[in-house]
Amino acid sequence: MTASFPRSSIRTWSSLAIFGAAFVLCGTLSGKELTGLPLLPSLTALLLVFVSRSALFGLLGGAICGGYLISGELIGLFPQLLVNQLLPIFSSPWKLSAILFTLLLGGFVALLEAGGGLQALLRRLIRSGEKKARRTQMMIVGFGFFVFFDGLANSMLIGRIMRSAADRAAISREKLAYLADTTSSAVACLAFVSTWIAFQLAMIQEGYEAVGREADVYTLFFRSIPANFYCWFALGTAAVCIWRNFNPGSMGEAVRAAHLDSSGASHTPTEDTDTNGHWLHAVLPVLVLILSIPVAAYWIGSETLWPLTPSTFADAYAEAEQYVPQILVLSSVLASLIAMIPLVGKGARTTSRVYLGGIRDLLIPVGILLSAWMLGSVITQLGAVDQLSALLDGRLRPEFLPVAIFLVGACISFSTGTSWGTMVVLMPLAIPLVWTIGGIDTDLAREQMVVSVIAAVFSGAVFGDHCSPLSDTTIVSSIASGIEPMRHVQTQMPFALIAAGAAVFLGFLPLGFGVPSWICWLVGLVAIAMIPSLFPGQKQGATCSS
Repeated sequence: MTASFPRSSIRTWSSLAIFGAAFVLCGTLSGKELTGLPLLPSLTALLLVFVSRSALFGLLGGAICGGYLISGELIGLFPQLLVNQLLPIFSSPWKLSAILFTLLLGGFVALLEAGGGLQALLRRLIRSGEKKARRTQMMIVGFGFFVFFDGLANSMLIGRIMRSAADRAAISREKLAYLADTTSSAVACLAFVSTWIAFQLAMIQEGYEAVGREADVYTLFFRSIPANFYCWFALGTAAVCIWRNFNPGSMGEAVRAAHLDSSGASHTPTEDTDTNGHWLHAVLPVLVLILSIPVAAYWIGSETLWPLTPSTFADAYAEAEQYVPQILVLSSVLASLIAMIPLVGKGARTTSRVYLGGIRDLLIPVGILLSAWMLGSVITQLGAVDQLSALLDGRLRPEFLPVAIFLVGACISFSTGTSWGTMVVLMPLAIPLVWTIGGIDTDLAREQMVVSVIAAVFSGAVFGDHCSPLSDTTIVSSIASGIEPMRHVQTQMPFALIAAGAAVFLGFLPLGFGVPSWICWLVGLVAIAMIPSLFPGQKQGATCSS
């Protein structure tokens, strides 16, 4: 009999071995001027994330190796990391606000789930929508848009709450997992209020700091939304899947099997966790969270509150840009207080336990955020941007920069399963390339290229978060929906590849040549809608979708 070792042990020892080898290599090469040396911390972080499947360990390991590469000695390593990389984070009001907002929103999500409002809203919609498959699928997607503020909570709640409704409507668990997963990261990445937004803004800020420039980061984020093609096309593909009964590959087999087992006897229905909640307990806190941010920004930034026009609102928001991080924190506090109301009868101890539990669940993401900032500081100090731009100079035309960044980001995110890790590796490198790569002549063209590059980083990061077998949302979506993770990956991969192909050829490629993003967006969605007509054999389950 041969001895066997758990895969987790193999990953742990392999990760430690890689980190040790990279650490020794950085110490050996410190002080030398070699091509590609400033990129070594980023490459180390990517390799560690892939092997260990831990974004926190990978990013922190890359930052430590980068610190050793800078200091050149063990004695100076930790002072270097502490003084130059970690402490500056806590001296930045903007970054402190980002950390607080992320933690507070974690508590808000936990309160919202515990209050029972989401479950009550679902029950109300099910009663009015009967048990028809298409309407139930639309309800799944609509519920995904409603829980827009956190990708992981989105996939977990939808899979868990909608499972019994999907069984009764003869919707396969594979289809449920796909729709839940699609409306998780894609929606959270596009939303201007989410657990992602602080991290996304931080990465944009990091890219501008790498070239010593100031940025209106919230405006840049808003401008990048129309060009975030993978997210839009992934949602468009889900709509086509529902409305045209398009189920390619293994998804078609799952749909047919669910239709044959229309009684749902093969599954055990999942009961709602709270039967006493009211749908307003979910709607009101979310409305407060959404509306308080633009209202507060307009109140602070406007000279006169009336008349309210799109131009006056835009001017007021620009004036209040510096206060946006604080507004995010205050809005999350106010929304959390509203979300606590349904739990008042259960006592302060229960309410605080729920809220602190939600905050605790986001401690690791905050650790990832801190590690990301440290790694970004290290690669900036090493001059990675200058070297990368020198390597690309003359080899990559600026027109191909958005599509190249999307493809690199898609490969990284799929290989590692982490969208945040992909953003932190790419964004501090991609944004400075716009200033250093040749061929961009005017300030207007450079500004538009920055927006395109930001959107390309976000899209590439979400691709892997959507379909990688290593992604947390992929795993959570499958488990919450009641299927094996690899079965989920297998059935949703064709949809992800369709959205990615449209993003490449109909999105970022023409965008780089100056085609307006709205034209790319429109053409891409029309092309996706036409795909079922080109492959009529992939339209299954029509009889159960009426």
